[in-house]
Amino acid sequence: MNAEQLRQKILRLVAVGIMLTGLMVGGISIVQLYRETDRQAEILELTAPVIKGQDLSAILSTYEILFSTLFITLLILVAGMLLVTRAIRPLLDKMDHINQQRQISEQKLRHLVEYDQLTGLPNWSQLHVRLGERLNLAENDPLRQFSVLFINLNRFKAVNESLGHEAGNQVLRQVAERLKLLLPKDDLLARASGDEFLMCVQVYQGKPDIEAIAKAIIASLKQPFRINEKMVYLDSTIGISLFPDHAPDAETLLRNADAAQAHARQLGQGRYQFYEKDMSAQNLERFELETDLRGALERGEFEVYYQPQLDLDTGSISGAEALIRWNHPTRGRVPPVQFISIAEETGLIHPMGEWVLEESCRQACIWQAQGHFLKMSVNLSALQLNNGDIVNVVRDVLSRTGLESRWLELELTESYLFENFARSARVLKRLRLLGVSLALDDFGTGYSSLSYLRRLTLHRLKIDRSFVKGLPDDPGDLAIVNTIFAMAKSLSLEVVAEGVETQKQHECLVALDCKTNQGYFYAAPESAASFQQRLSQLKIANQY
Repeated sequence: MNAEQLRQKILRLVAVGIMLTGLMVGGISIVQLYRETDRQAEILELTAPVIKGQDLSAILSTYEILFSTLFITLLILVAGMLLVTRAIRPLLDKMDHINQQRQISEQKLRHLVEYDQLTGLPNWSQLHVRLGERLNLAENDPLRQFSVLFINLNRFKAVNESLGHEAGNQVLRQVAERLKLLLPKDDLLARASGDEFLMCVQVYQGKPDIEAIAKAIIASLKQPFRINEKMVYLDSTIGISLFPDHAPDAETLLRNADAAQAHARQLGQGRYQFYEKDMSAQNLERFELETDLRGALERGEFEVYYQPQLDLDTGSISGAEALIRWNHPTRGRVPPVQFISIAEETGLIHPMGEWVLEESCRQACIWQAQGHFLKMSVNLSALQLNNGDIVNVVRDVLSRTGLESRWLELELTESYLFENFARSARVLKRLRLLGVSLALDDFGTGYSSLSYLRRLTLHRLKIDRSFVKGLPDDPGDLAIVNTIFAMAKSLSLEVVAEGVETQKQHECLVALDCKTNQGYFYAAPESAASFQQRLSQLKIANQY
C-alpha cells in the first residue's frame, strides 16, 4: 500500500467513524473536513498525533474492523427494527382496537353506574353528585332558591301485579317522558327508585313558582296511560323541600323532600306538600312502626274485632264486620289508619289479610256451633284483589275453617273495581261462583255509575259514613242517600248504612226504609269475647 492509498483509507475510516460517533477533532467536524478536498492535508495533520509512533497497519486494521462491525451492526439493527415493526404492526393495531373497546366499555359501565337503564334518567347516585354541584352555584346567588320535588306514583304496584312487570316498565317510561316535558330548562330530573322520581328545580319566585310545577305534574300523571290497548290510571303525591330554607346540603334536602312526600301520601292521593320541621320525626316514627309491623303477625300481636250489623226490621244482629286491631307491646293499641297503609306499601297486607279472613271465618263457625248464625263481612284491599290467587285463598280458607260460603261476605272498594273494570268483573264472577256474597264498601265516594253496577255481580252497597254524617239536616247528603237507595232498588241490591252515630240518623234511615245499619250508635267494634256476650243478650236474625 503506497502513501496515497494509505492516506485515502485513513480518511475514509475516520469519516465513517465520525459519521457513527459524531466525534470532533480540534472542534471541527472531520466529516465536514473530509468533504472539503482541499483540506485533506489538515485532516492528516490533525490525526497524526493519534497514530504517531504506532504500527500504522495495525491501527488501520483495528479501525477498519471496528468501523465495519459497527456499520454492519447498525444495518442489522435498522433491518431488524423494520422487520420487527412489520411483524408487530398487526399486534399494535389489535392493541389499539382493544384500547378503543376498553374505552367504550368504560363509557358503558359509567353509564350503567350513573343512569337508570329503563328511563335513561340519572339515577340516585348521579343525582347526589349533580345536586351538590348545583347547590354550590345556588350558594353564590342569594336571590336564587333551589328546590327538590320528590314524586311518588300511587297504585303503581297494582299495575305490576295485575298487568305484569313489562306493562309497569312501559308506564315508567311514559311517566319519565311526561316529566321531561314539564322540566324547566337546565334543571334536573332523575329516577330515585321503582316508582319514585326526583325533580331538582332552580326558582326565583319561591313557593308560588314551585306550586305551579307541582300542580302541573299531578295533572299530567293523572291522565291515563295507554298500555297494550288498555288504559291505566295513576295518581301521584309530591313532597317539596327548599334550599336553603329547609336544608343546608343535598342529603338533608332529599331526606326532607321524602318526608314531605310521605306526609302528602297520608293526606290522600293527588296532593303535594312542602316540608315542615316535624315531618322528619313523623317519618322516623313511620319507619319504626314498619319495622315493628314486620314481626307482629308471628308474635301474635293482631286481634280481630267485630262490629255488629243490625236488621232494623227485627232489631236483631244480622251480621258482623271483621276489623283488625294491633296490640303493640309498648305502644298499646295502634289504630288501623296508622298501619294499614304501611302494610299495603310493604306487601304485608297479603299475609295479614289472609289471617283476618281465616280468623273471622273460624270465629263465625264457633258462634254457629252456639246457635248464632250471622253473616261475616271481611274487607279485602285492592292489593289483595289484584293478587291473582285471591280466589284460591278464599276457597282454601273456607275449606280449612269449614264455614259455608253463604255466611261469608267480602267487602270491596270502588277504586279497585273501576281501575280495571274488565279484570274486576272476572274476579268478582269467580268469587261469586264460590257462593260468597259481595258488597261495595264506601259507596258514593268513587267512580260508580248505574251502567257499571249493572254489569257487576254484587249483593250489597254500603253507604259511606261521610253521607250518613249529615243526616237528616244536610239537604245534599239526604239527596245523595235517597239517590243511592233508588239506584240500589233498581238493581235489586241491599243497602247498609255505615257510621250511624246519633238517634236522628237512625230515625232518618228507618224513614228511608233502610234495612241494615252499622255504627257506634248501636255498638263499637269489640273483641270476640265481648261480641259473644252481646249475642247472648240480643236476638239473632233467622237466616236459615
